[in-house]
Amino acid sequence: MDPASSSGLEPVSDRLRGRTLPHNESAEQSVLGCAMMRLESLAAMMAGVRKEDFYEPRHQLIFEAIAALNQNQKPCDILTVTNQLIASGNISRAGGREYVASLPGSVPFASNYPVYIELVRDLSVKRRMIHSLDGVIDLCFGSEHEAEQLIELAAQRIMHIREEGESSGLVSLGDVLGARVNELMEIAAGGRPQPIQIGYPSLNRVLGGLRKGGLYVLASRPGVGKSALSLNIAHNAAFLRDAVVAIFSLEMSKEEVATRLLSSKTQLSFHQLETLDAKDKEAWKIIGDGLGQLYGVPIYIDDRSSINVVEIHARCRQLQLQKQKLDLVVVDYLQLMGTASSRSRAENRQQQIAEISRMLKIMARDLEVPVLALSQLSREVDRAGRRPRLADLRESGAIEQDADVVMFLHDPNRQEEEAAYMQESSEIDLIIEKNRQGERMTVTLDWNPRTLTFTEKDYRGQTDPPPRDRP
Repeated sequence: MDPASSSGLEPVSDRLRGRTLPHNESAEQSVLGCAMMRLESLAAMMAGVRKEDFYEPRHQLIFEAIAALNQNQKPCDILTVTNQLIASGNISRAGGREYVASLPGSVPFASNYPVYIELVRDLSVKRRMIHSLDGVIDLCFGSEHEAEQLIELAAQRIMHIREEGESSGLVSLGDVLGARVNELMEIAAGGRPQPIQIGYPSLNRVLGGLRKGGLYVLASRPGVGKSALSLNIAHNAAFLRDAVVAIFSLEMSKEEVATRLLSSKTQLSFHQLETLDAKDKEAWKIIGDGLGQLYGVPIYIDDRSSINVVEIHARCRQLQLQKQKLDLVVVDYLQLMGTASSRSRAENRQQQIAEISRMLKIMARDLEVPVLALSQLSREVDRAGRRPRLADLRESGAIEQDADVVMFLHDPNRQEEEAAYMQESSEIDLIIEKNRQGERMTVTLDWNPRTLTFTEKDYRGQTDPPPRDRP
């Protein structure tokens, strides 16, 4: 029997047929042998591996017999496993009585069972990768699929395998708290990076900064300023804290993003920048000073409108390796993103947004970086003339579930028929509607539509940033 076909994987192609896939027979024997010797190794095996993780078909049958005994709360040893295999009619296919009886004796050191389990699981992941990517290779030979679709499919399959393989298992509360207290001590002593501070004191107090692995959602109706606020936050983190920031702008071009940042820095409006007179030496001096301050700021922009979460994940990983750190990811905005899986193309938009939201959360945890994702609110907020609620998040309630923090920008004086951007300075409410780490509250920010800048009342940011090397 072909081991691959018995493990529920895709049928092998002619390219792989006859080739031995990665496996270790001795490690599989040791995992099963340990499970028949010690209760703790039995529990570890049941928690750590599945039937499909075994390459040998006979080992899969023996695992099934052990799992059946465990489920029925019966003892697991050579005799009971043999009897279970006889009762199911699988004893000969499992290698016979003598083979089952030999498994405990094949274990080098019973105390090393975690190592054997990890080896079996690692080789199983490699086999799944081979089969998944082999299928993509076959599709590459066809002409009905575009290259971009195949790249997305390959990346999606790898991410799916990685997510399936994550199993840290149960950890005692004492161990978790001990590690957490040690981490807090290191942070207090300056030994570990602290959560990213974002230049708005009230917001920092409530959120405790942007924490690594957190998904932060900033939502509003169009024109209230969510893109502007996200760029302000990105600038504050990068300029004042030397944070490495990746911005994925699906709506604005990278030139527009850069111009907005320059406008905020120079206090020259977008219109002024685009209508400058070549003889206006004072304005050009201001621009020169602003450019000098922004030039070395570690902000990186990707403005591809067709990008999806899989590609964002890969590009963030690449930037993280290049710069040896990554402190913040901004995605503007969530509803403009596509999904990487072909399965999702046939689903409704709610299901697609749910997948995107979940994958952003996985990315944040995997890269250990805060992700600030912008989102649209439904038109019901304008029609009803009320403050936004979590139910107003457009197209999916999954955003609410996945996010660690949900914030709404709300102009209490806004009317539905107003222009996209308010023409006069005003006060905008930043409503923290969901906060897993603390309280919910509303922070009032001053909005300057001329320079697309948010500031907090009686606080205009740190005018003298800490010294930093700039190229």
